Amino acid sequence: MESTEAITNKGEENLPLEESELVERIHRDALRVLEEVGVRCPSPAVRRIFEDTGLAAFDESSGHLHVLTPLVEQALGTTPKRDAYWIPENSFGVGGTSPFVYDDRTGEFIEPTFDHLVHIARTVNQADGVNFMARGVLLKKQEVKVMDTIIEHCDKPVYVAAVTEEGIARAKQIHETRGGITIQFSILNSPLSLIESMVEPFLACIEAGLPIYVSTMPMAGLSAPYSMSGLLTLTHAEALFGITLTQLVNPGLTTVHAGLPSIANIQKNYAVDLGLVSHNAANLLMEKVSKKLDIPAIQTACTTSQEHPNKKAEEEAVAGFAMMKKHGFHQMRHAFGFLKELVAFSIAKLERHIELMQETGPEQSPDYDFHVFDPEGFDVIVRNGSQANYMRDDHTLKNTGKAFLY
Repeated sequence: MESTEAITNKGEENLPLEESELVERIHRDALRVLEEVGVRCPSPAVRRIFEDTGLAAFDESSGHLHVLTPLVEQALGTTPKRDAYWIPENSFGVGGTSPFVYDDRTGEFIEPTFDHLVHIARTVNQADGVNFMARGVLLKKQEVKVMDTIIEHCDKPVYVAAVTEEGIARAKQIHETRGGITIQFSILNSPLSLIESMVEPFLACIEAGLPIYVSTMPMAGLSAPYSMSGLLTLTHAEALFGITLTQLVNPGLTTVHAGLPSIANIQKNYAVDLGLVSHNAANLLMEKVSKKLDIPAIQTACTTSQEHPNKKAEEEAVAGFAMMKKHGFHQMRHAFGFLKELVAFSIAKLERHIELMQETGPEQSPDYDFHVFDPEGFDVIVRNGSQANYMRDDHTLKNTGKAFLY
């Protein structure tokens, strides 16, 4: 519970979350962020795309591209709606990319192999309630082989990475023949900074007509405000920038909101803490912002703070599964095999947590007060801009020990 935040929306407790004033205010503030703060944009190509609309302007003194609300609203108008997407509501899946596999016999971290990827793909394909597949583990410089391995062993919708010419060409073939494929992309570093090296492959995928998800992962207390609504405002603003860029280049292209709000654990040297109930709540609320806009969304939930598969990891996962089932959602990734900070992937945890997901009911959801708004959140984003100093910001300091307690 965020005890320092102004509690609003009294009487809204029985409304669906997407109809709450909190969700509306997060969206409005995110639009203000893009207008008033903007995105640090070193790419002349991206600047031209936006400026040619007459609804965006680049500030030479700050290096920020400012995007007017009507342009974002235009982009949201051409983005295909949620019911046109091929992954249904309330879908859990494998997502993310761990650099290691957790050896469930020895407890050691080992290098991922294609045998591991095959095992993950087959497990997902056979599991009821697991509705999509991303690679799960990192196999370096093997884009095409990773795609081919996944679709050989999994008939369900897939998320893949494609940044090379060969990878983009293969993804296009899969899209045109098999379908059910979406390309994962991160084009912003939080807070509000375009990754120039990602612009060329990102635009290439869009121009090729490949469905895209635009990912961003601000961390409260490190690269985002240390309050729930402030964190979500920044996350949403970054996702909206990617969605707008996509729609300007290829109007009508399927685009998935993949804003993944996360929380830096100040007691653990600012490591990302994925086991908190408040982490699940943040991602659920982010999904509700997208639901209000009727666009596809994928977030992250039901994972763990634990280095090994254990009882605590199971308890954290159950809390997440139950919360999602109680309130409904679109897609949640990282839901099964990942361990602490997504560094390693456990096959045994994947299999066990699929069972937990199937067994868990909405009545097991922990209580959480979602109807909270931080009136200082927008000002904190303005103050920090694209040069994050959230660790030392007075807002973080005064909320430490009071926000994200669950």
